[in-house]
Amino acid sequence: MQILLVVGVTWIGIAAKQGGVHLVFWIAAIAALFLPSAAVVTYCVQIWPEEGGVYQWTTHAFGPLAGFLNAWNFGLWALITVSNIGIMTATSLSYSLGPKFAWMATDNKLINTLNVSLFALILALCIVGFGILKWVAHFGTFAMILVNVLLVALLFFHPHATAAHPHHAPQAPFSLALTVPMLTLFSLNLFSKMALNGLTGLEQIAVFAGETRDAARAIWRSAWIAAPIIALIFILGTGAILTYVPADQVDLTGPVPQVLAAAFKTGGGATTEGMNWGVLLGRGAILALALSVIAQYALIVAETSRLPLVAGWDGILPEWFTRLSPRFGTPVRSIAIIVLLSVTACVLATEFSSGAQEAFQLITVEAAFLYDVYFGMMFLIPLTSGDRFGRRAGWGLKIAAASGFAVTLLHAGFSLYPIIEDPNPWLFAKKIGFSAVLINLAGFGLYWQAGRAVRAEVLASR
Repeated sequence: MQILLVVGVTWIGIAAKQGGVHLVFWIAAIAALFLPSAAVVTYCVQIWPEEGGVYQWTTHAFGPLAGFLNAWNFGLWALITVSNIGIMTATSLSYSLGPKFAWMATDNKLINTLNVSLFALILALCIVGFGILKWVAHFGTFAMILVNVLLVALLFFHPHATAAHPHHAPQAPFSLALTVPMLTLFSLNLFSKMALNGLTGLEQIAVFAGETRDAARAIWRSAWIAAPIIALIFILGTGAILTYVPADQVDLTGPVPQVLAAAFKTGGGATTEGMNWGVLLGRGAILALALSVIAQYALIVAETSRLPLVAGWDGILPEWFTRLSPRFGTPVRSIAIIVLLSVTACVLATEFSSGAQEAFQLITVEAAFLYDVYFGMMFLIPLTSGDRFGRRAGWGLKIAAASGFAVTLLHAGFSLYPIIEDPNPWLFAKKIGFSAVLINLAGFGLYWQAGRAVRAEVLASR
């Protein structure tokens, strides 16, 4: 589950925009953010191994308002993130089915149809619960690792190449030749997005602490075992993209389908009676990857639905959110609300953006900006509050937490600037900033309203 929640299929595309020196930036991101987040998760989950994860940690450390706004930003991040499932699935289908179906990646009606259909499937899976969903997670993780193993193989084996026409990479897939002139605002922007978008999520498993045997031990072990696997997947996967696709032509909405289509393009591979097995393998891998993304998003929806449940237990949200399915024991009402909001967010982003690339980026950046608020609060715990709860944070942990917090702030600043060419970057910045302010004001209003209701109940009881 750690691998499935952390590894996103689009982040290696963002890293590939750096060219071969992505290796330097990945190493820097792992040292400055990924390992510090694993250390902070280990620290917090051993103090508070409770259902709700970071929501519970920040509530204990900073109070109920901070905890609620933390969960509010995370919940909105989750529903915005999963709302690009139609765009990503349509892009995968367009690469899998071949050039004649390129129109699928930009057809709004198809994208919205996929969203509604896939979210209906996710809703059913989440209502049934982990009896089925855990196997969906197992399948998704297996498919993702299998595709990434294929990507690593493509670094050394080029199925479309022949003796007469050997493969020539458009640029070096790996390079350590980072020079000072290459440290531009654009490269720092990409670095922050690689770190925050690609290397976060180790803490999300803690949301299920109440449903986990020996949560403190199981969660910190999963984080440290998964960390090196995740790092290798990102580094080698980015190198595979650069082996086939020029850095400036990487498709941010579907970089892995793009490289698989390029590697297994018609004209190479073994054929039997006119059938190109290389092409079929590439298309099958693309579809397997699309299925792993659906599994990943189903897990995110299940995770997010636990937050309104816990907030309802705490009296912040209405008791309506706490009611469970009598048959499956899952928070079916919370799940339904998250699914409905995700579909709405996708339709709005698709209909009011200038294209699939911009719609994808708008969804991704807005979600990541909200994640910065949630993620930054977690790093503040060992810096400011952890010592009060019986487990003293050492200087090593505090330095790691400060490093993670600094990278989070860097990403928040760069979130207002698009990484792909945009006809109106100031309008893009206004969309992101204004949306984030409105979302947090709405969260504060909801918290205040809930508090007023609780105060009224207290007065009535007197």
